[in-house]
Amino acid sequence: MNDELKAKDLLPIPHLLEAKSLLVVQAHPDDADVGAGATLARLSDAGARITYLTVTDGSIGTEDPSISREELARIRRREGEAAARSLGAAECIWLDFPDGGNLQKQTVCREIVRVIRRVQPNALMVMDPWLPYEAHSDHTITGLAAAEACLYSCFPHYCPEHLEEGASLHKVDMVAFYGTSRPNTFVDVTATWPRKMEALQQHASQFPPPVFQLLSFYFSARARELAQGRGFEMAEAFKVLTPIHLHFFEDAWQC
Repeated sequence: MNDELKAKDLLPIPHLLEAKSLLVVQAHPDDADVGAGATLARLSDAGARITYLTVTDGSIGTEDPSISREELARIRRREGEAAARSLGAAECIWLDFPDGGNLQKQTVCREIVRVIRRVQPNALMVMDPWLPYEAHSDHTITGLAAAEACLYSCFPHYCPEHLEEGASLHKVDMVAFYGTSRPNTFVDVTATWPRKMEALQQHASQFPPPVFQLLSFYFSARARELAQGRGFEMAEAFKVLTPIHLHFFEDAWQC
């Protein structure tokens, strides 16, 4: 047996379930509920304060030409807030950038830093921007902007106007990426899985009954696969890292 210490072992992976205040960043109003809804319910039940930050207005997420972008944005905000509250969110923040692939990473990053400095979370959760084959740039840009925000939020010379507005510098302890292809954390969500399914049903504009029925089978099958051999029935998976892992850390992919 080789007991030689590897470089990546010098920086342990944080424990997601120890998060006490969590900023949940999502590009669209349903993203986090799909990727992490049952874990968020579990964290909320354990006393963690959950804040949702939605980057876009979700205004192109329909195949129905009779619904205007403005009406869809209102519908999705209503659905998103209902779903988030059902999972235990204490606050929902909306940046209202236009949906549909026109996000500017640095602009989004600055706004996420502003929220980090106000909310002061010890953990941030966002979709993994390095997911292979992800075609939606809103997802990748939001993920990259949020990851970068975790580096900059404690730098006094990054957006000093936030401090003039009354915000305070803040360092995030951990970043949890949902929708990841390289998970290192598997959360037992057997008890809260029904809460996730109920939250997803709130997003009726995205998951009408026939679509929801199909997706619920897929989501449940995937959760059972992730839990296999781990001693529980249903799991959600995350890549959990520290901000240090996100800056010139060559072994982060295998942590």
